[in-house]
Amino acid sequence: MADSSRAIFLSYASEDEATATAVCDALRKAGLRVWFDQNELRGGEAWDASIRRQIAECDLFLPLITPNTDTRGEGYFRLEWKLAVDRSHLMADDRTFLMPVLLGDGAEAAARVPDAFRTRQWLRLREPSATDSLVARARQLLDSEAPCEALPATNPQNGSPERAADGFRLAVLAFGHRGAQPGVDALADGLAEEIVTGLSRFSYLRVIARSSTTGYADPAVDVRATGQQLGARYLLQGSVRQAGPSVRISAQLVDALSGAHLWADHYDRPYEPDAVFGLLDDVAPRIVATIADMHGVLVHAMSEDLRGRDPLTLTPYEAVLSACGYLARIDQAEYQRVRRAIEHAVRQAPHDADVWAMVSYVAAEAFKHGFDEQSDSLDRALEAARRGVAAAPASSLGYHMLAQALFFRRDLLGFRSAAERAVDLNPMDACTTAFMGILICYSGDWERGLPLAERAMELNPHHPGWYRFAAFNHALRGRDFAAAMAVAKRFNMPSYFYTHFALATAAGHLGDRATAKQALAELLAQRPDFGAVARDELGRWYIDEGLLELALDGLRKAGLAVAD
Repeated sequence: MADSSRAIFLSYASEDEATATAVCDALRKAGLRVWFDQNELRGGEAWDASIRRQIAECDLFLPLITPNTDTRGEGYFRLEWKLAVDRSHLMADDRTFLMPVLLGDGAEAAARVPDAFRTRQWLRLREPSATDSLVARARQLLDSEAPCEALPATNPQNGSPERAADGFRLAVLAFGHRGAQPGVDALADGLAEEIVTGLSRFSYLRVIARSSTTGYADPAVDVRATGQQLGARYLLQGSVRQAGPSVRISAQLVDALSGAHLWADHYDRPYEPDAVFGLLDDVAPRIVATIADMHGVLVHAMSEDLRGRDPLTLTPYEAVLSACGYLARIDQAEYQRVRRAIEHAVRQAPHDADVWAMVSYVAAEAFKHGFDEQSDSLDRALEAARRGVAAAPASSLGYHMLAQALFFRRDLLGFRSAAERAVDLNPMDACTTAFMGILICYSGDWERGLPLAERAMELNPHHPGWYRFAAFNHALRGRDFAAAMAVAKRFNMPSYFYTHFALATAAGHLGDRATAKQALAELLAQRPDFGAVARDELGRWYIDEGLLELALDGLRKAGLAVAD
């Protein structure tokens, strides 16, 4: 139960008194303390002074945002909003104090609210009586000192999340354990703890605190009920079973809304009670990377849930997830959709570090692939990345984007510093590890970069084909064209032109005319002008002139007319 001494301040326009009363009654019925002016202000007490004191002392500020607040350009509720925002500026960034609630079907972007409201996830109520999700979210925020985002709002019509961003929360349940040898229970506990810690390094994930999940170790748990109880859309379950000298660690990711299994795997390892830490260091990063990096099964599930949505209807958090999904496709249509979403997001949340990181990402993509490239694309990528790093200096995502921008600007000293920082901040992020490794290779340090790319593929076996770019170019650089062809055939991204470029290049060097012809046809279908721009575009990546000429020569041998 929430601490009854902790109070919610309910702010509303006078025209919404009936709605506010219904919300207040629902919160109080759930045992929550609400400061509500119709009930709290006693005769003879200075009304304004009391309001100011309550806003200064409350634990959660809940503004009701309605058509009435949008219509009214002035009103006492706007002073309440200002007072609450001013107080929030004195709080730590990870403190959730503002809890905006949007009533009806209005658009968040059009609401007349302070900018600070847009830095938080909103809760939408289709009707005043649909307060279950509001009560759950308020209780969660008051129960914990940890940063909290929105809990799933439920649509009474179909039981689905009202807002996808509100439903994208992950809970790691306690790992079950069974075994005769000592320490199996410690291994199970340690795994859950290490996984939660690892997941928390991914700034774009919403991970429920482990203290809330310790009682859910039963593998037969009702996932739908558990998801509702914890406010989680996704559940990670696991078990540790010891038999003789071996241990099997199993894990599965479940969509608690549908009950569908999104991923499952097991890891068989030798077991010694004195080597538990080694097991943790081996298995936990693999589980974390497989589900959590930008190509992880969890992020894929979340981004797929957003496909088909109008980019301008996405919340900032949804826009970030959508951008993560683009990286698995990398084509013009996806780029345009993501660009619109991120441009809209930065207007909604101008202080969000992840949004700024994705602004940098979009600008760099324009430069890398010629998608709406502008003369200042790299300048914008660098500035946005710096803003992301400044807003969240402990986030790997910001440094990932900063390193990328510096690499393409040929600031190799600055690039290397940012790249190493990105990897150090989140060594379980296979996507960052792979991309930094590839760029480090291209900068000339193959001894450092190639192992990083190989490590990334070990961490996340579900990775997209571009993780193998370092291996392909290493083989090409060594003139091992058969090996280059073998790697190129393992690229699993047919919508990305680089897949067909690699096949054509290797086939050209090998004299494999059939493969070269087919690869060139696919390449030119996607990029009809590639022969004219190949030197310039590949030169953005290949710092080594010798490697660039090898690639261009392979294309010529494949039959492509490459401009000088």
